[in-house]
Amino acid sequence: MVKRYGWGIIGCGVIAPSHINGVRANDARAEVVGLYDLILDRAKERQAELDIPFATDDIDAFLARDDIDVVSICTPSGAHSDGVIAAAQAGKHVLCEKPLGITHAQLDAAIAAAQQAGVKLGCVFQRRTEPVNRQLRQLIQEGKLGKIVFADLVGKDYRAPEYYRSAGWRGTIAFDRGCLMNQGVHYLDLLLWLMGEPVVEVAGFWDTLRHDIESEDTLAATLRFASGALATVSYTTSLSRRGLPSHIGIHGTDGNILLDDRRGETLVEIGGEPVPLADGADQPVGHAAHVADLIQAIDEDRAPGITGESGRTAVDVALAIYEASDTRSVVRLPAR
Repeated sequence: MVKRYGWGIIGCGVIAPSHINGVRANDARAEVVGLYDLILDRAKERQAELDIPFATDDIDAFLARDDIDVVSICTPSGAHSDGVIAAAQAGKHVLCEKPLGITHAQLDAAIAAAQQAGVKLGCVFQRRTEPVNRQLRQLIQEGKLGKIVFADLVGKDYRAPEYYRSAGWRGTIAFDRGCLMNQGVHYLDLLLWLMGEPVVEVAGFWDTLRHDIESEDTLAATLRFASGALATVSYTTSLSRRGLPSHIGIHGTDGNILLDDRRGETLVEIGGEPVPLADGADQPVGHAAHVADLIQAIDEDRAPGITGESGRTAVDVALAIYEASDTRSVVRLPAR
């Protein structure tokens, strides 16, 4: 008989419904059985809104339940590793919202806890699940673009002051960091995953140019990959309005990729000729794909598609950029 996994949600903020909907898209194999939040009223509101069997503010009782096999971590970024550790020590498999942590110590501790407990730890970076992006990675890995020489990531975003005031942890160094670690980390992860090779050096600057927050609302950096390829990364939430073009470009000696994520357009040319891409409309994407992958990983006793080690890659690069700015130096990343 095929097991149907009980799923619990730790943290009932804005990202929790995405995880709940992801589980419900896999309802033949999983169901959300309960919610935890340290603010009971918030947990109760989500329970009523989304028709969940129970809600609690008692984390020990929550993690002790036999009907919870897997938990999603949906707390503020700086608290993600605490949730992972607690869940792993209780013997629960974990799907952690991005980022896995916002310091090296948090990343190390979360990964070690899952390994020591023998549970699966999957990380959310939903842009890796999109069929077009999978095709782009395959083209690059097969060498169709030739030698990659340059890449760029440009994120032109906007957040109103009310966004940062909506929760006390937003824009703080202890629980969030800023535009790169929160909004831009999705795009940074996608760029690094598409490139498929480690970053060895970074230089850059971050600053707070518009918002009343501790962390960055504007950042610019340069990366050097192990192959020698160079990349620029720029991101901001300090613009005057939403919807300005943002893109990822990857350029080789034989071809080019230009991915405009906001407009949903991807251009690929190899040898001067356009390359068509399949839409992959029948494949699961986003949180639903992450849930399905983690279920399969548990079934097959294999690693999830995005492990803790894979999920930390973009965070390590972001932290190196912060260090480079703080120390006005070029920072070398350790081999992993």
